[in-house]
Amino acid sequence: MLAARLVGPSGEVVGIERDPRSIARARARVEEAGLRNVSFTQSDVNQIQSGKPFDAAVGRLILMWLPDPVSVLRQLSLLVRPGGVFAFQEASWVPVLAHLAPLPLWLATASLIHETIRAGADPEMGPNLYQKFQEAGLPAPAMRMELSLRKDPDLARWYYDTVCSLLPQMQRLHLPTESLGNLDTLVERLQAEVAGSKSVACWFASVTAWSRKP
Repeated sequence: MLAARLVGPSGEVVGIERDPRSIARARARVEEAGLRNVSFTQSDVNQIQSGKPFDAAVGRLILMWLPDPVSVLRQLSLLVRPGGVFAFQEASWVPVLAHLAPLPLWLATASLIHETIRAGADPEMGPNLYQKFQEAGLPAPAMRMELSLRKDPDLARWYYDTVCSLLPQMQRLHLPTESLGNLDTLVERLQAEVAGSKSVACWFASVTAWSRKP
């Protein structure tokens, strides 16, 4: 939707997704927003078919979940015209864990989320984008890291919702979820800890990398 507003009504955005449920939700959001220049294709990212080249390939929090992100970038480069843009945004948890060190409960919560993600993905794909772009034959990208620092209750609820979503996987991995105490009061305890401190909490860092196809 952000890309659709950038290209304007004369442009076109094609979203790629292999899960039909996600496509259905996305189509509903696009329709509600009144955007007429967005379409969706159900496909694996390695099997995208297009009869004309794209001006840009944009992805957010996708490469970290793929077993071979370099091959995906190479495949996408075949679909982008010379001079076209590659822009990807991925996560980094290292600065988060370092920043949360003075907040024990926040650190414990973030560490469990990090360990769960690491079991099936690369939580440091963000900083690794520099190398991945070059391995795929793309120019070395410009890069930027953003870390939102906050103290409001919404961030505590965000952590709680993520823990609840990942809880079955945490249990399968035998991670020490008991270190968080009663989940029913986790939001309140997280908020009390940061409110009583001289620090602020944060979510994962977003690393954006972009370059142009030669």
